[in-house]
Amino acid sequence: MKYFTIIVSLLLLFWGGSSALAETAQQQMLSLAAAADENGVVQGKDGWLFLKEELEHLGSKAFYGKAVRESSKVTKPEYADPIPAIVDFNQQLKARDIQLIFAPIPPKALINSDKLPVVISPEMVSALDRMYTEFFAELSTQGVQVLNLIPLFRSAKNKDRLYCKTDTHYSGAGLSIVANEFSKEIQKSEWYARVNKKTYVKATQEIVIHGDLSVMEKSDTKERLSLDFVTDSATGKAEVVDPDSPVLLLGDSHILVFSVGGDLHSRGAGLFDQLNADIKFPVDLLGVRGSGATPSRIKLYQRSRKDKLFLEKKRIVLWCLSARELTGSGGWRKIPIAKKK
Repeated sequence: MKYFTIIVSLLLLFWGGSSALAETAQQQMLSLAAAADENGVVQGKDGWLFLKEELEHLGSKAFYGKAVRESSKVTKPEYADPIPAIVDFNQQLKARDIQLIFAPIPPKALINSDKLPVVISPEMVSALDRMYTEFFAELSTQGVQVLNLIPLFRSAKNKDRLYCKTDTHYSGAGLSIVANEFSKEIQKSEWYARVNKKTYVKATQEIVIHGDLSVMEKSDTKERLSLDFVTDSATGKAEVVDPDSPVLLLGDSHILVFSVGGDLHSRGAGLFDQLNADIKFPVDLLGVRGSGATPSRIKLYQRSRKDKLFLEKKRIVLWCLSARELTGSGGWRKIPIAKKK
């Protein structure tokens, strides 16, 4: 079966090019999604679990433009295309002299396709990669700064440890890549040198989690992870959110996992914490547990209405959310931000 799939991929590349390869890969992903259990979980190799909605996203024919209406799960077609909402948000922030960096987290099934229960050839994976590249290029032409994490994740030496096996989120190793890239961008800013710095301590610990995918499939399977826990060197405690920070971390549960505790596993070891340690000062945080597409921007709007000086303090917004939201059911509405005083 493995060699047959590879041969088919090569023939498609010869006859139909990358579009045919992408279509074949999309069909593979949709077939896997259709085979999910009643709880929306697909069992992969070596104990890896995958979310049905993520596989459906990878089976999408397009991420933007008119074609995305055929793939998006949104109920109102006018909200299917992410680009108008992202561009509008960027323009609103730019008018306030605030930089936006848009950073979708790559799907686990894209980076660790070798853990899926069927063979997805490297040529098929490359064809799926190009869909993101084209989408990011379109955003860039319209002035949006995009952090494409796919090549960074794919080239990581510990690629098999960038995601939790039994959870929908990245692991400590995966989020550290994102924190490092955000840190590089922040340190390029002219205002960075003027911010008061502090020191943090990192201590590596192992924890055991009951991943959300394992919970969904009603399994008792748990997973052991190695995380870097960050504390303020002066207090010995985990950092707290700074509403006056020039940096706002905005998004979905990827910016909350390992930071807020409870069903998100731990405190003091998430993206928020790693970023604080990297840039040497605390950031502000606005995260939602649902979709990071529209609800996160609604939350920002509500806060900016409540606190008239909120946006006056910001210099950069780091928008981090799951890539599957590009075709998710939540949709992409244009949301205003509070007007300048």
